[in-house]
Amino acid sequence: MTNQTNIKKRVIQTAETVLYEKQHISPIDLFIGIGWLQPAYVQDWRKGKIPYLEKVIQVNLNKISLAMKCLRQWAIEKNLKPTKTAYLVRTKGPSRELVFSKSGDPNIEEAYKTCYLAPVLSEKKQQKIKEQLDKPPELVAHVVAHDTHCHQCKKNLFAGDFLLMEAEQLLCLNCAGFADLVFLGSGDPQLTRRSRKYSDKCVIVVKFSHARKHYERQGILPPCHQQLPAAPKTSA
Repeated sequence: MTNQTNIKKRVIQTAETVLYEKQHISPIDLFIGIGWLQPAYVQDWRKGKIPYLEKVIQVNLNKISLAMKCLRQWAIEKNLKPTKTAYLVRTKGPSRELVFSKSGDPNIEEAYKTCYLAPVLSEKKQQKIKEQLDKPPELVAHVVAHDTHCHQCKKNLFAGDFLLMEAEQLLCLNCAGFADLVFLGSGDPQLTRRSRKYSDKCVIVVKFSHARKHYERQGILPPCHQQLPAAPKTSA
């Protein structure tokens, strides 16, 4: 079996599996499924830490191009519906589009942004999937575990303070543009839902658990001046 034939076979097998599980497939889904791209790298790229995605895809451009071509041909044969996805990075400034290729060629970028939807999906379901794919990742603030400092203003940050990471820099809330946010712990789910519903300027707060070896959600940072509607009264 030639290398090209092997790649085509792997593309089709992976695409069939992903489509069955998710009812849609993108080039990113394909590369993760084949094993050419690590999910952790995708997360870093979505956060703006990696300049372009091809930098962390673990095969050469010829194989990437062949796999993309196979995916497109397979999608046409399956009568899948192509839709363009806006991959955005969310930083302290306005959201901006992420870059996939080293060249930045518009045609290559468009191919990477094309997601294929199962034809059996209703228009409502298709729109919902597109909205989910277009949504930029949530901003995350970390609880400081050890004393450090803001890389921009040099302010000392102590254990228990909040910081945001952007382009490998540690930023205090003020330098990140979120000085007006206050901490709302996760103990009141109803208030948390209302806070997020009535403001798009909310930051998720996480803290690393050494016991469990992963980050755990602690609450959110909504605007301190946010006026929330009163909770609906329930009858006794």
